[in-house]
Amino acid sequence: MLLSYYRRPLFLLLLAYAGGIFIFRDRLLTPEPLPFALPRAGAIVEGRVAEYPVSVPGGVRFALETSAVYGQPARTGLMVYAKPGAFSYGDTVSMLADLEIPPGASVPGSLDWADFLARRGIAAQARAHDLDLVRQAGPALRLARRFRTSALGSFQAALPKEEAAVLGGVVLGEKKSVPPELKTAFQDSGAMHLLVASGSNVGFIVAVVYFLCARLGLGRRYSGLAALGLAGFYVVSAGLDAPLVRAYLMFSAGLAAWLLRRESGAFQALTAAALLILLLSPRSLFDAGFQMSFLAAYGLTVGLALWGKYLKSGGPAGKALGLLLVSFFAQLCLYPVLAVYFHKISLVSLLSNMALVPASGVAMALGFALALSGGFIFKALAWAAGIFMAAFLGAVRFFAGLPFASVSVPEPSAWFVGGFFILALALLHAPLLGFRKRRLYLAAGLGLGVASLGQVGGPRGDGPLKYKAQLFGDSDTACVLVSAPGGLYLVNPGVNGQKLADSALTAGHTSLAGVLLTSLEEKNFSGLEELARLVGVGSVLLPPGPRPVALARALGGLEKKGTAVRRLWPGERAETGELIAASWGGPQGYTGAGDLLDWEIGAVKISAGGLRAEKSAPCGAPAGAAEAESWKTVTLEFELPPGGCPE
Repeated sequence: MLLSYYRRPLFLLLLAYAGGIFIFRDRLLTPEPLPFALPRAGAIVEGRVAEYPVSVPGGVRFALETSAVYGQPARTGLMVYAKPGAFSYGDTVSMLADLEIPPGASVPGSLDWADFLARRGIAAQARAHDLDLVRQAGPALRLARRFRTSALGSFQAALPKEEAAVLGGVVLGEKKSVPPELKTAFQDSGAMHLLVASGSNVGFIVAVVYFLCARLGLGRRYSGLAALGLAGFYVVSAGLDAPLVRAYLMFSAGLAAWLLRRESGAFQALTAAALLILLLSPRSLFDAGFQMSFLAAYGLTVGLALWGKYLKSGGPAGKALGLLLVSFFAQLCLYPVLAVYFHKISLVSLLSNMALVPASGVAMALGFALALSGGFIFKALAWAAGIFMAAFLGAVRFFAGLPFASVSVPEPSAWFVGGFFILALALLHAPLLGFRKRRLYLAAGLGLGVASLGQVGGPRGDGPLKYKAQLFGDSDTACVLVSAPGGLYLVNPGVNGQKLADSALTAGHTSLAGVLLTSLEEKNFSGLEELARLVGVGSVLLPPGPRPVALARALGGLEKKGTAVRRLWPGERAETGELIAASWGGPQGYTGAGDLLDWEIGAVKISAGGLRAEKSAPCGAPAGAAEAESWKTVTLEFELPPGGCPE
């Protein structure tokens, strides 16, 4: 591979087209609206099921590409919740449905469901009451659906629930049934990508089919066509996910060139696959699966092409080094993306993937064999698959359980991401740039310099003091996340601790300067223990009164880690990076009847048990306030002059 590859017309066209998509992203990511305001009850909708339905509590969920609403042409997307029925991917259905606006992020930094659906072209949610099948999909798609259902049924019949769910992910990318705890283990071990059907699956199908056809005496051309045909059938069975489509297009281009005895590089095939997918679906550019698939494939393509001669050393040590470098190339460009989307980086992924990736290939072979077998052969394969999958999951849990297997990381700045990719490109192209050439070290230095720009400047500096209060929670708990010059503060950690940790990491912090409670009710601290396992907590400030048993246990664990725990009476103050003051809520002060503490965090006052945030130091500027709404995030932002308000 040469640097001139980046000047080829196809690659330049891809860059220009992707740049255009990014520039006009607001227009592209806005789904076609419905011809009426939402919510709307009893709408008559017809459309095509755009994905395989997945099980959710009370029924199934699937995306629908509408063709008509109230009998009038209307093309947009809906996320449909319905009872299970005789319909699936590709079928045309009609329904009577209640339409509503999708909810946003209930916790800052957590999944914004409305934004996620909008990026897929989905304008609303639909609760279907009466759903009828209008027209079935074509015979080829029905056959692919039948194979998928049969394969997943075979896994469930042959294996315990966990092993069957993981095998469904490895073979068909169906990971919805994998328990959350096991997904976390895969993530911590750096093996989450194994639960996504990807290029290795397509390569396995192509290689096996081509080999069998060649052994049967079919010629080069017919063996290749059969391999591509069955691989395409598999891609449809697995749901046409971006990693599979990317791999299939790359294999198609490569195999077609080979059959025609034409030279075709992997880089050119990767470029063509990306361009074709974006031409058909421009929104894919903003899809995490698309980004991660192409970044991993790019790292492998460039890394193996340029570092290949260094991977040919013999012996066990040489082979181990080769596997380690292959794992490094596949994951190098993924680290910033993992930080942005998941706020977690696996520190053992390079080692774990040396063992788990080859093992997943064996699991894949066993899965296909189970799906295609029957009788006593199926029973024998089920016994072997059970033993192997138990060992496979044991290995995943082993790597995930290692000390410091993964670390929580804050969301990186755009400067840091840009600098990281410059550095990654320098490392990938080091053999081409020349180890003794100045340009290699200039490129690496440029990457480090750009990445450091995202870290320049302290929180206070000489500029204005910025405050931001985000009110959120559920029907029971009112939480507030306060970003202040002195750090990040959380009031009432009473919702899911993982989501609260994601809020802090999204705000760019790996620790909270302080956690404050407006009362000692369990609803206000139930997420504290899990939160403290994921991010640091500098101090905890409590109202006066006896501590409940669960709170005492959580605080005991925090104190062992060095967290300062302090009870603040009304009128007292504490300095925790920001000046904190406590007072009784309400004009009557303490009454002895379920009283709540109000907290002042610098220039932000939190009152009404976390339901209200307001500026406590307006400095002559208009006062601002925000009231919480259940299941919604409400934000108050303002600035104060440098040095704060004069007394």
